[in-house]
Amino acid sequence: MFRHKSFREYLAGVELVRKVKRTSGHLDSLILGFGDDWWEEPIKFFLAQEDEETFDLFMEKLFDSPLSSAFTLKQQLLLQTIIEEAPEKKVDALCRKLLDPSNTSERQRVILDCLKAIGKPEALEALQQFKVKGLARNKDITDRSIEVFFALGGQKSESSEVNADYILIPGGSYICSVSNTEVQVGNLYVAKYPVTNKRYRSFIASLQHENPEHGSPVTPASLSSELNTLAEHESWGKEFHDYLKEGNDLASLFRSKYDEDRKFDGDDQPVVGITWYAARAYCLWLSMLEGETCRYRLPNEVEWEWAAGGRQGTTGKEVRKYPWPDEKGEPTSKLLNYDGNVGATTPVGSYPEGATPEGLYDMAGNVWEWTDSWWNEKTRLYRVLRGGSWDSHAEGCRSACRSNGTPGNRGNFVGFRPVFVP
Repeated sequence: MFRHKSFREYLAGVELVRKVKRTSGHLDSLILGFGDDWWEEPIKFFLAQEDEETFDLFMEKLFDSPLSSAFTLKQQLLLQTIIEEAPEKKVDALCRKLLDPSNTSERQRVILDCLKAIGKPEALEALQQFKVKGLARNKDITDRSIEVFFALGGQKSESSEVNADYILIPGGSYICSVSNTEVQVGNLYVAKYPVTNKRYRSFIASLQHENPEHGSPVTPASLSSELNTLAEHESWGKEFHDYLKEGNDLASLFRSKYDEDRKFDGDDQPVVGITWYAARAYCLWLSMLEGETCRYRLPNEVEWEWAAGGRQGTTGKEVRKYPWPDEKGEPTSKLLNYDGNVGATTPVGSYPEGATPEGLYDMAGNVWEWTDSWWNEKTRLYRVLRGGSWDSHAEGCRSACRSNGTPGNRGNFVGFRPVFVP
């Protein structure tokens, strides 16, 4: 017996390529094992060596199978990995399946996520037909389809009422869990998801070129100048100057510590391994792309709690216990990624059942999120974290739960989401 498991899995993948070239019928038995631990690596190796026609046939058979009516989270994660690692991809089968009126909402969501991950504009026509025919099963699917349409290069119309990136959270008042007093929050646009690796890598890429012609009007020099100016401001902390002096290469300074870690580096997984300083620099970069310096920022913890929990409770002033509506009850694996049940971060938006009523995803679990608030205003050593993470217990994922981290923390359980005030 050859006992090297990884190499055995690779050889199994090679053999699958040979057999499928003779008859596509071998795909049927392969799909029956989709999601089984034994078949996971051979399937990856197999599709990593195939052409776009076989990829398309695999997707056709997969979404024709009973499995696709209710994919498990594990199967969805495997599907995302396959798409990322397959060298040649085609969207024809996925587009045909998207327009099937018999689809379940779950199948529609997974197909849309696949199209977004593949990233080919050839899917735009199918997405347009999907909208015109009114095939979306619910509001989440409608919003997601528009988001994918924009992501693939579709043009935003002036009449579009859906912002694919940010959601308006109307202002109001509530009893803050920290001060136990009533506070007022203004209107606020909050990012629908935590910042993903894909979006964050665009930021890092822009810091690797001094010439704006490489795609960004913001140069490393201009960003560095603004950062040094902001570092003079007390709220950034006295140690920020020292942080900037760690290296002149901003791309290296701000790059995610887990950018090449297979468990955490998926395009649609939330970026982790970035400091509070890097999160603030990203917000500054977003602002400068629009000709400003403070349009985007991190939320303070009062704003974050309001966005996550809203106004709820017997007096109408407390926030919801968890971000989802109270009637959904306590945390489960259908509502969020927590308690180590997956063992890593998951692609943003993987838990539509756990979204807030306004449509914010992953406000509980997946990653703790940096805020702009100090844990203690007097000592100013730690920044407040909110939301819990993939390895947090249920209590840590409550809307009112707080944690903290030093601004230089680069753990694999902390990310962020920007906000802006209209």
